[in-house]
Amino acid sequence: MNGRILKEKFKDFEIYGNLERVFFGIKTDSRVIENGDLFVALKGENFDGHDFVFDAVKRGAVGVIIEKDLEINEDILVIKTHNSREAFAKISSFFFGDPSDRLTLIGVTGTMGKTTITYLLYRLFNYLGVPSGFIGTIGIGIKDNFSLVDLEPPTTPFPFDLHRYLKTMLDDGVKYVFMEVSSHGIKDKRIYGINFKRKILGTMGTDHIEYHKSLEDYIKTKVSFFDGFTSPILNGNSLYIDRFIEVSKDPIFYGGDEIFDYSFQNLKTHGTSIYFDVYQKGTALGAIDLPILGRYNAYNFLAVLSCAMLEGANFSDIKDFAKNALVPGRMEIYTFKGIKVVIDYAHNPDEIESVLESIKNIGNRLIVVFGAVGTSEKEKRVSMGASVSKFADFCVVTSDDPRGHDIESIIKDVASSVSIKHKVIPDRIEAIKYALNEAKENDVIAILGRGVESKMHMPNGEILRFRDIDIVKEVFHED
Repeated sequence: MNGRILKEKFKDFEIYGNLERVFFGIKTDSRVIENGDLFVALKGENFDGHDFVFDAVKRGAVGVIIEKDLEINEDILVIKTHNSREAFAKISSFFFGDPSDRLTLIGVTGTMGKTTITYLLYRLFNYLGVPSGFIGTIGIGIKDNFSLVDLEPPTTPFPFDLHRYLKTMLDDGVKYVFMEVSSHGIKDKRIYGINFKRKILGTMGTDHIEYHKSLEDYIKTKVSFFDGFTSPILNGNSLYIDRFIEVSKDPIFYGGDEIFDYSFQNLKTHGTSIYFDVYQKGTALGAIDLPILGRYNAYNFLAVLSCAMLEGANFSDIKDFAKNALVPGRMEIYTFKGIKVVIDYAHNPDEIESVLESIKNIGNRLIVVFGAVGTSEKEKRVSMGASVSKFADFCVVTSDDPRGHDIESIIKDVASSVSIKHKVIPDRIEAIKYALNEAKENDVIAILGRGVESKMHMPNGEILRFRDIDIVKEVFHED
């Protein structure tokens, strides 16, 4: 694609320079620019991509997307706009032939439950014979082919990658795409221009304040996703639900123990499964047997059920699917030599408490291995230690993904609020091994924070690659 084609398409952009320049990709980081790339200068809280425009050109960028006036070589394609993020999204979509216009997209947001709801919808629709795709925190799914992928950035990719995935899915015959929509993705306009058929709200809480700077901005960002949208699917029991009701039209509600459009009652736990009765506007539909612990997972599955039934699925098929409904890295429970090991992505205080409360009584002692990511604010780190202390008998404070930050200071913040017997082991691999070796038969070890993530970005620039479950299997000599 070249500048002349863009100039014909986008009349609201000021496009000049060498219009014959052909580009093959769009990137935001000048350090990874290759010959033939378009560089987009994004402005953030602590950076301005315009400072790196000339570096990008030196590295081979054939064009730039900018908001400011810059004196740039006439041989370079220049796209000047009032909003680089919107331009990034629009050009990315156009580059791949606007694939989202020919797909049915379902977007899922919230603080908790995004991955579980989105992934189970993806699996359910394929189970029902509807070719479907998945884009989210744990990877990419195209029909029955799912791959664990650490997306960069996490959860909701940048527009060029996002539309590339959508185009690949479209070409492969996918009809529905279920995607997680993060607060970063909304605020950064990564999903700008995408028309969602349905939007789903999971459970709201508090997270990513280090990015949003305030809880109010975080809530406003999430709420904006539903602004003016008709018939969104909302968790009627969620925090801040009134804010979402105010901006949407004719919302559909799901929840627990009340008469919503879809509701669950009589929740019971047996072993590592939960059972509950489902009602549609007060009328009983039947019981669901779900092999994932936690009351919060009843909410998650009800969101799945609500969306599926609104799209024409019948309850009996959903009930059959539920019996084997599992999600990678979310409340995964393994048993090795009489010891239960729980792998979960819980990485904020609310999620930690929900997970630990759900597994507290499935064994004898509860041992927790956890840490905090490097970009988390101090208040969140401290709260995480307090949350673990409410439920665990013993814990090992270790590193999560430091994302280039100092590990010792992160651990110090987390450990400062731990009020139970604990041990500090900065090396996550060694921390997991220590907990496993300390465990006795019928103990439960919860390894929290990373789920199926495979990368840890160390302060020295090194990237460690391993998954928590792989360390567990190594200790127990399991394949």
